[in-house]
Amino acid sequence: MINPHNVRSSIAKYMLADGMDPIIDLEKSHGSWLVDARDGKEYLDLFSMFASMPVGYNHSYILEHSEILTKAALNKPTNSDIYSTQMAHFVDTMGRIAQPEYLPHSFYIEGGGLAIENALKTAFDWKVRKNMEKGNGILGSKIIHFKDCFHGRTGYTLSLTDSPDPRKTLYFPRFDWPRITNPKITFPISDHLDDIVDSERIAISEIKDAFQQNKNDIAGIIIEPIQGEGGDNHFRDEFFKELKTLSLENEALLIYDEVQTGIGITGRMWAHQHLCKPECHACDNHCKDREPDIIGFGKKTQVCGIFVGKRIEEVENNVFKESSRLNSTWGGNIVDMVR
Repeated sequence: MINPHNVRSSIAKYMLADGMDPIIDLEKSHGSWLVDARDGKEYLDLFSMFASMPVGYNHSYILEHSEILTKAALNKPTNSDIYSTQMAHFVDTMGRIAQPEYLPHSFYIEGGGLAIENALKTAFDWKVRKNMEKGNGILGSKIIHFKDCFHGRTGYTLSLTDSPDPRKTLYFPRFDWPRITNPKITFPISDHLDDIVDSERIAISEIKDAFQQNKNDIAGIIIEPIQGEGGDNHFRDEFFKELKTLSLENEALLIYDEVQTGIGITGRMWAHQHLCKPECHACDNHCKDREPDIIGFGKKTQVCGIFVGKRIEEVENNVFKESSRLNSTWGGNIVDMVR
């Protein structure tokens, strides 16, 4: 085993080692405290691995049942082709606890960026097949997205991400997809409402223009319920209602990227479930006129993926009916599923 004091130099021999200073002690770290393996110093971990650790380090329940995790770690099956009781337990648990009834279809994969990739593929497939049924040809290759967004660093997502750090996308080939003005809220709302509403009007106008200029070629609209990397940007409920209306009017799927906002961090399982009419205080987890067609999730779920609604069923051979349209070797990691 490499000495903790030599960890950074050992890694730097073979790859860029520009991470944070602490060397984590995986055994001694506990709860919200990260222990440095070099000197035992404890750090209150407000980073929590990019908010991907919902129960902290070495949770007592996991330690008490570590033999179950060990069994899952010994072999790595291809979940997409070889099923297990462990996988079934995970899928069932997610279905009962986290998967909304209005999003009955699911797909799992490793990595939040790849979750969003497959959300886009789902939308592309749906839109192209709809166009072909109508005799419009093979159209449906573009996604409407917003300035200051972050949706990942892989393939398709590079064409979406508008990070304040240009190094994340600079020089990489990207598609020229419609990028829309970000009508983020400036707080306090009461002092800035007129400006916010004006920004929303501009954004809505740009979206309408994008649909008009790319007739039949827009497969979806994607937005983070709360933009994270772009600056903790929030949007009014009324704006999400407009997005839903526009998606229905133009046969596009409404996609919410909940990789950062999902799994209870906002007080509900999914951030979009806060999007209710002001007078609706007892609604059941969502409001119909803000409802997404797809959500992408990751980080705190450990296993990443998408949940998809019933509009996908408007196409007979959609990606949840036809084999091999969505797939990956691991289909999500079995160890992450068990954890």
